[in-house]
Amino acid sequence: MGLMNNGRVNIVITNQVLRYSYHKNNNVVGMVVHGEVEFPEGTIKDGAIENSGVFVEVVNELVHKHKWKRKKLFFAVPDDTVVIRQLQVPAVLTKEEAAGYVKAQIGSSFYLPFSNPAIAIEFLEADEKNRDILLFAYPNDKISAYEEAFEKAGLKPMAADLTSLSVYRYYYVSNPNQDGKNHVLLIHWNKDSLLLTAFNNHKAVFSRYVKISIDADSDEQAVRQLINEYTIEINRIIDFYQYSITKGEAQINQLLLSGDFPFMEMVKTTLTETVTIPIHHFENEKLTAKYIDVLGLALKKDS
Repeated sequence: MGLMNNGRVNIVITNQVLRYSYHKNNNVVGMVVHGEVEFPEGTIKDGAIENSGVFVEVVNELVHKHKWKRKKLFFAVPDDTVVIRQLQVPAVLTKEEAAGYVKAQIGSSFYLPFSNPAIAIEFLEADEKNRDILLFAYPNDKISAYEEAFEKAGLKPMAADLTSLSVYRYYYVSNPNQDGKNHVLLIHWNKDSLLLTAFNNHKAVFSRYVKISIDADSDEQAVRQLINEYTIEINRIIDFYQYSITKGEAQINQLLLSGDFPFMEMVKTTLTETVTIPIHHFENEKLTAKYIDVLGLALKKDS
């Protein structure tokens, strides 16, 4: 029975599509199948399930087609409402105790733009009294709705991830010699959104999500104007990171470019013309660059 249930399903959700892969184990080499399904309009809105019946039907069709019944599932949700904060907790606390401590401080020491958050923390440096931590907060109702829908479709949700973390995971696993002390800006440019996430020491320290509206049949001039506008925003975030996040002590020295934006070649050209920072394009991969998110999710450990 155990042999029949080996393997894991990995699913990345955007407002428009579901990308998936099935792996014999948690590495890219073990991939058996991958693909993408476009959602009917109105299925997902602002990163949340708008039409649960349609969503379950889409997933259920994949489960039956690929014989995924009762398979382990790892899924990544849109980063539209994630909050990343650096906080301090007493150094003596364990990770579990620190999570409880942070939850107790919500609404008094700091505030979140939503109630009932799902939180995760990462330990940073500590002295004798205090420890710096990174807090990741996400609306718990969004994650719970996904888990419930996936269970209805016959899968076994094991863990949720953020798309930005999945993409960066693939980058650092695929480039083991790159310096973790680099200040990296991920530019994850999808058809309907632009996600900018800064990483240092392999940890996400800042995130900015921007909605994008563009018609597939837009002419080249309209597309170029949109790309120029958002390139200005990218440069603004690069400056913001240097002068506000790191107080002038560091600056972005590596860019990562990923996503399913249909005019990515134009984005690459524009970025190359406007920044002097090296750009990693994920070009020399077995799959097209839009699948980097699901490949990185496949590398997430079981625990």
